[in-house]
Amino acid sequence: MIGHVNTRREARALLRLAWPVVLSSLNWTLLNIIDIAIVGAAGTAEVAAFGASRALTYIAIVAGLSAQAGVLVYTSRADGAGDRARTGEVLRSGLLLGAGCGLAACVILALFATPLLRAIGVTEELLPVASHVVRIMAFCYPASLVMTAGSYWLEGISKPRAVMVVNLGMLPVNAILAWVLCGGHLGFPMLGAVGAALATLISIWGGAVFMLIAVLRADPDGSRTVRDNSRAAWRLASRNLPALAKFGLVPAIAAALELGGFAWLIALSTQLGDEAAHAFQIVFTLHNLTFALALGMGSAAGVRVGNAVGAGTPEKVRRRTLIAAGIAMGLTAIAAAILAILAVPLTAAYPAAPAVHRLAAAMLLIWTPFILFDGVQVVFNYALRSLGDQVVAGLASVCSFFVVTGGLGWVLVHMGYGPRALVIASGSGMVVAAVLMGTRLMFVTSASRLKN
Repeated sequence: MIGHVNTRREARALLRLAWPVVLSSLNWTLLNIIDIAIVGAAGTAEVAAFGASRALTYIAIVAGLSAQAGVLVYTSRADGAGDRARTGEVLRSGLLLGAGCGLAACVILALFATPLLRAIGVTEELLPVASHVVRIMAFCYPASLVMTAGSYWLEGISKPRAVMVVNLGMLPVNAILAWVLCGGHLGFPMLGAVGAALATLISIWGGAVFMLIAVLRADPDGSRTVRDNSRAAWRLASRNLPALAKFGLVPAIAAALELGGFAWLIALSTQLGDEAAHAFQIVFTLHNLTFALALGMGSAAGVRVGNAVGAGTPEKVRRRTLIAAGIAMGLTAIAAAILAILAVPLTAAYPAAPAVHRLAAAMLLIWTPFILFDGVQVVFNYALRSLGDQVVAGLASVCSFFVVTGGLGWVLVHMGYGPRALVIASGSGMVVAAVLMGTRLMFVTSASRLKN
């Protein structure tokens, strides 16, 4: 029997957890929008190179974020079970994992930026600037992934507001630095895309410091053992590290391949010309505004499902997940309608040539209906992870966004669909992901499976 869950009470709990994560995610989206807008003032070629660099750096950062999926899952389970000391153990293991993954990504991207960009199909004329941007961004990863461990831990103990405060504080810092360094203001040289990368580097390291301060403040009575820096505590964290890394392995691979599909679309956009590449970057950043809603509801669903597993009430999982999915669909539907109605003025707000504005608006109108499926698939993905079904969820992501999105994009571009191919391919992946993960969720939460 599926456990009874009060819909209104659960919806309030989900929204209470989701809205700070939505704002945190919007912060990263706004950082991207600000960067694209500021770099756009330096020229379409600079934006194309900046977008090409992100085709690679996005893969690394999303893989790193997903590698730490276990931090949120294990923390929420321990919190649901009332084991506060265990949450601190998960935190220390997460910090070790984040630092290790960050250093590895830093070395790889710093040393092999140019061949990696060439391997994903970035055109030769964009390589010099794009490679320089990637090498700078490489040094963001140690700080970024340590910060992620702290933010996942705070979300796992149902304190996402602290994460929101830190992330929102980074926004004005990054915006001012990008304006100064990219545009050559206040006596600094005009660095274009490279200046935007330097601004991100500085703001990320500052954010990491403040996130760790927020973690310390979240344990005022010491019951979560956050301040336990004894050798025994860190030895235990090291022993628990392999299990945490193993949990995140498939999500990391899946996320890398998923972003590989989108990176392939970005690379294809550069082959369609600077106007198409610039327009796709504009559409991608606007889509990310709605994706922030999906991430917020996904995180909330993951925490609530983890709480249910930790408390020994898995029969509540399906209902909690479906409520989260319903809210996600409603919110993304509203956002999609707004994007469709305001497609022309929104795209026109970006510094770009009129032809880029027209193309971006046309692409956005094609993309908006698919956004509803994107919100639902994120909720299902987080719920499956918290159930310990991250392997199947990862395989579904690979099938949807690497095979369908990447493959269909290549086929449609070569069939002559032009820039439309990029948004049709990405939207198709969202639909497939929602169907596959939804079907899996219904199976693993069926009454017969719960009894077993």
